[in-house]
Amino acid sequence: MAGAVGDRAGEEAGLIMRAAGLDYQHRQLTEGAVPEPRLESDDGVLFRVHEVGVCGTDRELAAFSLGYPPEGESFLALGHEALGRVEETGPAVTTLRRGDWVAPSIRRPCRPPCASCARGRRDLCLTEGYRERGIFGLHGYFTDYAVDAAADLVRVPEELVDVAVLIEPLSVVEKAVERALRLAEAPPVTALVLGAGPIGILAALSLQARGLEVSLASLEPPQHPRARLVQQAGIRYLSAPDSKADVIVEATGSAEAAFKGLRWLAPLGVCALLGAANALGEAPFLDLIVNNQVVFGSVNASPDSFALAVEDLKRFDRGLLRRMIRRAGRGSYRETIPAPPGEAAKIVHVMAE
Repeated sequence: MAGAVGDRAGEEAGLIMRAAGLDYQHRQLTEGAVPEPRLESDDGVLFRVHEVGVCGTDRELAAFSLGYPPEGESFLALGHEALGRVEETGPAVTTLRRGDWVAPSIRRPCRPPCASCARGRRDLCLTEGYRERGIFGLHGYFTDYAVDAAADLVRVPEELVDVAVLIEPLSVVEKAVERALRLAEAPPVTALVLGAGPIGILAALSLQARGLEVSLASLEPPQHPRARLVQQAGIRYLSAPDSKADVIVEATGSAEAAFKGLRWLAPLGVCALLGAANALGEAPFLDLIVNNQVVFGSVNASPDSFALAVEDLKRFDRGLLRRMIRRAGRGSYRETIPAPPGEAAKIVHVMAE
């Protein structure tokens, strides 16, 4: 394929696979070559990639405003939201077997491990030495096969396979929601989510499942498919916030929205920032002080958050989750990855057709 990078002789010998990703030398989204994965450790798991989701992080990567390839390489395979099926396991693996469905976590610990990584909380890494599949220094899953340690994989129940590609983004939500509820000085009653992308919708569903009265504010008109999806879930949809909330989750990617959202935080309220970019603006510091409010940032997810994501997918409305997803062919990545969010909340590429 024109514009592809990699060793074609190696490809013909079966030593490499084709992958969709970024050519950092020519700064283009293209198809390249990555090494064919092999089981090299007793705790390794070889799995075939069946689906890969696209998110805002992939768009940032495709704009070359984020990420970097593996050391010594100029190509990075994209794809960090994935669903796969186990093909082979190392002799020390007892939790997974051939035919099991799995969803991978994406962050790998810094080396030598900091205190957080050493205790299994790489999502709280204290250094910038961690790596992430498909984002920072490790190839992602937009290819045929992958190998991960069993500890980096979450087993997916068969009944969740049609929506399991949502596990990774939901895990990010679970971590933030759990922390927000833990930091609240009084039991929260109301919640406001900013943004109707996949993270925003999943955050609203997670908060609703925990008994909060949830509103979601976003710029899409009420007739927009994602807005209708929110309303079908019994969540109040707004073009702008209209009342204060005990818990606010910012999932817009917009600093302006985050600044405005802080104004709607109730006394003793807690605000989680998940996507806002750096920007200059006015923050209500005096209100935060006087009202004993909490604002925190959150990224990535713990193993417990991934497990909770699986459990929450079981209790969310399955039809609604299916309507969040629009599946596309593997070869359409040039259109789907750089494009702004469309009507569907989540674009998912089917890899094994």
